[in-house]
Amino acid sequence: MRELKVLALVAVLLTQGCAVVAVGAIAGAAAGVTYTVLGVAEKTYNEEYDTVVDALQKALVSLDIKTGDTKKTEENNKVVVTEIEAFARDLTIQVTIERVTDKATRVVVDASKRYVIKDRATATEILIQTTNNLPKKS
Repeated sequence: MRELKVLALVAVLLTQGCAVVAVGAIAGAAAGVTYTVLGVAEKTYNEEYDTVVDALQKALVSLDIKTGDTKKTEENNKVVVTEIEAFARDLTIQVTIERVTDKATRVVVDASKRYVIKDRATATEILIQTTNNLPKKS
């Protein structure tokens, strides 16, 4: 009987970490955020490119994330990709905003410490705040 109690206690302790991971995954999924195998967060918005860029920049300001270099790629006199380098304490954040169509814009956020340890929570929060800054549709 004692072994059964110890086994149950060990099982409860081992699943505690899984519960935290599951909650994070559920929060990201609820926001429509997906992750690549490398731990990079991404989301496609049903919004025009310029609208998403404005919402993302407001999100970075509200989260007190400092921006660095910005690189833009144009095709046919239209910006199709914007790459933003940003920083928050010990994080380096790479944000790519890509025009998929005139009404769809994809955002990819790679937040990492020393380019190795991924911070999915910060990447997800940037995308959530971007979503919150978009104009409300009625």
